[in-house]
Amino acid sequence: METFIRWVERLATVATTPALIGLVLALGVVLVARRWPAQVVGMAVMYAVVGVLHARVIRPEVVLVKLLVGAVVCLALAATGGSAAVSSRNGEGEERPSGRRGFFRRPFRLADDTPLRGGALLAALVIAYAGSQRFPLPQVPLFISLSCYLLAVVGLFLSGMAEEPLPVGLGLLVFLNGFDLFFGALEPSLVVAGLLGMVQLLVTLAVAYLALPREEEGET
Repeated sequence: METFIRWVERLATVATTPALIGLVLALGVVLVARRWPAQVVGMAVMYAVVGVLHARVIRPEVVLVKLLVGAVVCLALAATGGSAAVSSRNGEGEERPSGRRGFFRRPFRLADDTPLRGGALLAALVIAYAGSQRFPLPQVPLFISLSCYLLAVVGLFLSGMAEEPLPVGLGLLVFLNGFDLFFGALEPSLVVAGLLGMVQLLVTLAVAYLALPREEEGET
């Protein structure tokens, strides 16, 4: 346990600018990519970067809880995406590839509306920067305020542009990470971290419940 705590403490030494750049890139992958493997990888990177930002303002024990929640959420999303993709292929009469082939076969294929999604990401950056400058969040550093705005706006865009349960759930989780980053900095306790993590896990379970039956209904 102490080894993990020391590892989390090292996250606080990561510079703010690289962390913010990593957050933008991760959110860009989640927003623009079409296939679920790329989206899950983007979510994993996002949780890691949010953990780095948390480590600069709250205790390592709390950061560790948030990182564990993020790992569980990403594993559940990967299982949901894989199961939904297999159900879709089976319903269309396609050959079912092995798990490794299914994950790595063109995982970063872009969406057809990539220019629109790229414009949405650029708009989110502008809105987040303007909001953090004009209406900075109280009692938190500027980089936390900017990150919270960015997560919230991208999450809303992602949910609003989605047509399937899984992308909608990703948008909700991104939005919740923005709220978690802000509220966690204000109330850095294990109880609050546990409650916010439970909300994210419940959202993930709801996404899995909605995504899989939809694919199965297409077989009837």
